[in-house]
Amino acid sequence: MKNDFPSVSIDDAIAAFNRGAYFEAAEMFETASHSANDDLKGLIVAFNQIAAALHLRFERGGRQASINLMSQAMLALDDMKPARAGVDVDRLCVELAAYTEEVRATPRDERDGLKHRARIFLERRRAPKINRL
Repeated sequence: MKNDFPSVSIDDAIAAFNRGAYFEAAEMFETASHSANDDLKGLIVAFNQIAAALHLRFERGGRQASINLMSQAMLALDDMKPARAGVDVDRLCVELAAYTEEVRATPRDERDGLKHRARIFLERRRAPKINRL
């Protein structure tokens, strides 16, 4: 059976994620998940969820959907600690948990205005990164 999905480097997707190109990274992780082996697929799906959550948060002002996606990713990553495929999963989980709590602490109804834009600017600086070992 022919693979209709283009080959995507996980390293390229991680690089896009770490530079803040979350939509691009989510697409790359999605594509990579189609051809990944079972051991790597769960990790890539979790990365995709985190990238989608951060895109929703920063580009669309989403709060609860971002929290839900990050929480699902944390549950999946918990079984992959301390590391998987050369990625420091432990560190990612710590950063993701701290960031998720920061988003939970934000007002539910704040979606625009100067205060919201300032908060998003600061949150972007504290967003989790995917670190190699």
